[in-house]
Amino acid sequence: MYVCICNAVTEDDVYSCLANGCKTAKEVKAACGFKPGCGMCTRRLHTMVSEYRTADELADALTGGPLPLAAVPEQTGAPPVDRPSVDRPSVDQPVVGRPVDPVGMPVNPPIDPDAEGGTAPKTAA
Repeated sequence: MYVCICNAVTEDDVYSCLANGCKTAKEVKAACGFKPGCGMCTRRLHTMVSEYRTADELADALTGGPLPLAAVPEQTGAPPVDRPSVDRPSVDQPVVGRPVDPVGMPVNPPIDPDAEGGTAPKTAA
């Protein structure tokens, strides 16, 4: 969604600037290339910056602060993960107990309206 129509700046642009280190609306305006326009975006931009900073500060408070980025080490020589095999029927093997169409897809049986539980009970008029 557009934050500033005059400068064609979207919410994603603003959040990207915030994620890259902008801390104030003024810094976001400079990073996104805002030029003076109608001014209708100012309130929305300040709200977005405030919400982002509040969420960022809350996350830091809950986790004990931001963690430094570190490269994930490559796993060399690690044995492959042994996963249990699951027997799944192939296309040529239909699922036992259910009718299938010519392509092998399960077909739902027709509903018998006279069968017990097949329809809702009639209500008194």
